[in-house]
Amino acid sequence: MDAANPVQHGSEAVAYHIPTVPSAGDTSPLKTTIALPRRSAWTSGLHFHATHTEYLRLVKGAVFVELNGKTKLISALVGGEVDASTGQQIQEGLVIEIPRYARHNWGRLDHYISLTRQGRSPQPIWPEDWTEEVVVEESTDPSDISKPLFFWNLNGIITAPSDTIFCMRQRVAKGFLGDLWIDLQLFVVFWELDNWPIFIDFRKLPLGVRPSWALRMGEGAEIVTSFIVLCVARVFGILLGLRAVEQRRTPDALWEAYWKSARD
Repeated sequence: MDAANPVQHGSEAVAYHIPTVPSAGDTSPLKTTIALPRRSAWTSGLHFHATHTEYLRLVKGAVFVELNGKTKLISALVGGEVDASTGQQIQEGLVIEIPRYARHNWGRLDHYISLTRQGRSPQPIWPEDWTEEVVVEESTDPSDISKPLFFWNLNGIITAPSDTIFCMRQRVAKGFLGDLWIDLQLFVVFWELDNWPIFIDFRKLPLGVRPSWALRMGEGAEIVTSFIVLCVARVFGILLGLRAVEQRRTPDALWEAYWKSARD
């Protein structure tokens, strides 16, 4: 079972269908479905995972997937990767494997085109589904409850009502941090549930042509930066009593599974 959980509207519109109960076994991996309506500019943001291999399965529409500095354009209607110039299929397959520590980002194909090809001519002929609703299934190996916990608690923080009750030290921190209060809570979630944002994209710095070893060093620096930033956030989170997973943000069955695993 899962539940629909719309998070944002307008240009950043996205809806999640997130499992509410743990997997019944290894034969039925947990899957989170992400839907992006037409004209949504939502992207996952450049990030990596340290303890999970991730799989993205395109069910509907067309997307771009940036993986370790290379970008693939994939159409469900075509059945795989399409050429950026002709829109023709160059490789079959709608499942993208994202290894541990692989920096990646994905979103709608039309959003990618608007950012990279605006004003260029001639315009290629894109697949017919390039402006349709996008539906993507996310799963991980190992298939555990980390991904559902991540999405339930991330969404719970973002959509928390303004009258949410916090303890005194958290209210003081919220008043002091302003908009960064939400970021701090999210960083606590990111640390525990294996979602590591790239804060500095070294590939986009204006440093000219760089050899492969320099790119590898840059990517290593990105990883170190992510660990440092989230570690600092985790320390502040501990001092403020912030938790990555809270019962009020988590369905009962997932909460019970999480609490049981924390005690074991």
